[in-house]
Order: sequence, then C-alpha cells, then structure tokens
Amino acid sequence: MSSPLVAVVILTCNQKKLTLDCLDSLLKCQYEHKQIILVDNGSEDGVQDEVFQKFPHVIVLRNEENIGAAGGRNTAIEYALQYLAFTYILFMDNDIVVMPDFLNKLVDGLESCEDPSVEIASPLLYQLGTDKIIDSAGGPKLNFYTGSTQTRGHGEVDAGQYKNERFPNCVPTTTVLMHRKALERAGRFDVSFDPYGYEDIDMVLRANPAMAPFLFVPDAVVYHLGSKTGFSGYTADYTCMKGKNMRMFFKRHSTAFQWFCFNLFLPFLSVKTIVRELRRGNVKAILGLVKGFLSATK
Repeated sequence: MSSPLVAVVILTCNQKKLTLDCLDSLLKCQYEHKQIILVDNGSEDGVQDEVFQKFPHVIVLRNEENIGAAGGRNTAIEYALQYLAFTYILFMDNDIVVMPDFLNKLVDGLESCEDPSVEIASPLLYQLGTDKIIDSAGGPKLNFYTGSTQTRGHGEVDAGQYKNERFPNCVPTTTVLMHRKALERAGRFDVSFDPYGYEDIDMVLRANPAMAPFLFVPDAVVYHLGSKTGFSGYTADYTCMKGKNMRMFFKRHSTAFQWFCFNLFLPFLSVKTIVRELRRGNVKAILGLVKGFLSATK
C-alpha cells in the first residue's frame, strides 16, 4: 500500500534565497509521495527561472502581482483540488528548513492517531541558526478574553519538556499538515486578512469547528527563521494591518462575552507596542495601529 499523497504549499514574494533553501531541504525529504507547489506572488527576483532549473519537479504557479498570503495560498489550493488526488496538504512558510524525516513523522502521527477526529498536525519548530532553541512547540495559545497570544515554548532550550504532550491547547501555524477533509470543511483562506496576519490561525480554526485536538509531533523537526520586523521598528502599514486583522479575527471566533472582554483589554494589549514606538519617535506606527483597530469595526 502506497503512502498517502501530500500536497506541499509554499508561498514566496521576492525572497529567492529563503525559498531555494526551503525547497532544497524539502527535496531531501525521505517522504517520497509528495508534490510541492510553489506560488510566486509577483516576485521580481528571478526565483521562478531558478526553481525551474534546479527543481524541475516543483509545480510553480505565478501570480502577476502580490495578492497576499491568503490569496496566494488559495491559488495553490485551487490547483491541488483540481489536479492532485492528495490525502493531506501541508502549508509551510518559505523561511523553513526541514529535517529529512519530518514529513514521515507528521503523516505517521495522523495516520496512527486513535482519535479519527484529529485531522491537523504540527511539528516542533527550532529557531534557524540555533541547535535546540525552540521557536514553537505546537503553536500559539490564544486568550479570547484578553486577545493575548503566547507561543508555546518560544525561546526555551529544548530539554524534552514538551516531548510527551501530544495534544497541547495551542493552534498550529507556520508549518501545518491538514487532512483533505479538514481543508474542504474550511474552504479557502479568507482574503479579508490580506496581505497577511491571522489568516493561518483563522483557517485552522475554521477547518476544525468541533475543536478536536490538534496533534503535536515533537519528533518531527523543522527550523524557522521567523519575522524580524520588530527589530527596526514597525511601519504604519504594518501596525494598521496588524490591528485590523487581530480585531477581525477575535470578533469572528469569540463568544459575545469574550468579545466584550477583549475590547476592554484592547488598550492594555496595545501598550507595549505604543510605548516602544513612542521611544523611537514613530508616531505614524501608533496612528496606523489605531486606524487598523477602527477599520475592523466597519
């Protein structure tokens, strides 16, 4: 009996080196029954030609302009549903480098799970360039009353502390393996979140309306570069997008009482960003955040 086909979806926009490194690691994967789909969201760095040359078996879908993370991934979903008889679909950021056996272990985890309602799994993420510094051990924990998110294990040295907890109370992001049934249940990524931010968490929650446990497979290991936006200061566009998408996400997935509490906590949740940007004299970023919060009410 052959292994189930996995459609692997990666998105890029003018990040050629990251993308090529990601693809190179994926092509060295021991799991053979996979089809990689790269969505080029309007890149101008020649990534498409180089992928054709170095990785001829990778399917490249090109959008003429950057249509956002949700829109770009939807391009791949449409293709996969039409042309591939896949059982699982893997959504990955392009700043990921994978270990050769990670996909075997992710697929085996779902295939051997005794609970048939479990259809979504995530690996252990280390910070790229480190030995065993955890980036995420299952994803962020969401507090729907305060709007706070805390990524499980982030920044910790891996000493096996998460090895035996297979079903953490987290929502997987960044690298997510999803059964086709879960994908069909969710439909598509919501382009209202474009250009990016919260679209991945929203998709996972819509794929799992019964809130079945998410499977965490700590023996499946990938390395993640992650965003460096905060180190040089936020732009007004970034804070506007972040504010809009955060408020839109929590409104969609909260109960009425949770939404009421969220709005009470919202000013306190923003204090850290506001203080940091004030120290930098970055008033535009603060105004962008306020604009984003207000735009989500429309």
